[in-house]
Amino acid sequence: MTNNSFADRLSEAMKTAGLTQASLAESVGMSQSSIWKLTSGAASGSRKTVELAKALKVRPEWLASGELPRDDSNPATMVSTTPPPLPGTFRIDLLDIQASAGPGTYLSSEFVDTIRAIEFTEEHARSMFGNRSASAIKVITVRGDSMEGTIDPGDFVFVDTTINYFEGDGIYVFVFGKTIHIKRLQMQKNSLVVLSDNKLYSSWEIDASDEDQFHVLAKVLVKQSPAFKRFG
Repeated sequence: MTNNSFADRLSEAMKTAGLTQASLAESVGMSQSSIWKLTSGAASGSRKTVELAKALKVRPEWLASGELPRDDSNPATMVSTTPPPLPGTFRIDLLDIQASAGPGTYLSSEFVDTIRAIEFTEEHARSMFGNRSASAIKVITVRGDSMEGTIDPGDFVFVDTTINYFEGDGIYVFVFGKTIHIKRLQMQKNSLVVLSDNKLYSSWEIDASDEDQFHVLAKVLVKQSPAFKRFG
């Protein structure tokens, strides 16, 4: 259980989500004065806690009481991945690839959900990501082996979601048609060449006629390998 109040948790979640009183009020159909009362402590709770939690991407149980349900395996009790981070931490959430890719069901993906979020100290985060904000960075777990040697299956990959366009040669997460890829993109003459660092995979091209099928989700910044050793 946390010792802070509903007002503290609400204010903390708003800060993490980057929402103002006005924007939160609009998203849940409340007046700004009602949100002010909640954040100032003039009101100790709200009948719209579930709607508030959904807008802030936190669990309603945490927002209401500071507690989390014991049964985390039940998706019906989950609105978000984790409660807001503690002060002084830099939390990177899982990239919701299906949402980022837009409507529809994608046939294949080179990623798998093995984590929900990773937290760093702010100092460590700056050394890894520079001055980028936590909201810009997301993490994914690679499943495919097409980039093996550079990015191996099981690696955590940190991406910048503000780079949703081709800004120069590099490794990107992108949608082509109904598939999601993590590949190296390189401009050659008038076409984007898609390269796999695993030489078992052939290169292919994206030209002007393919633009309606091609959408960049993020650019890869850093990878981290979960190197585990068992001693018993």
